[in-house]
Amino acid sequence: MRYDEGNDEDGIGSEIQELASELQNDAERLNIATDKSDAPDEIKQMVAALADKIDGLVSLLR
Repeated sequence: MRYDEGNDEDGIGSEIQELASELQNDAERLNIATDKSDAPDEIKQMVAALADKIDGLVSLLR
């Protein structure tokens, strides 16, 4: 589902885009912080997988 900003009268599409972008940034920061930490590899892999899925979702919304 893609949102046409030119046809976004109620602003919901814009809000979704903004929230998705914020999630993407937060996930990337968490991924970097976890990677630099002493967290178990399993946790690092789970955080990286979550960040990748959020990146994919953001790409679909654009």
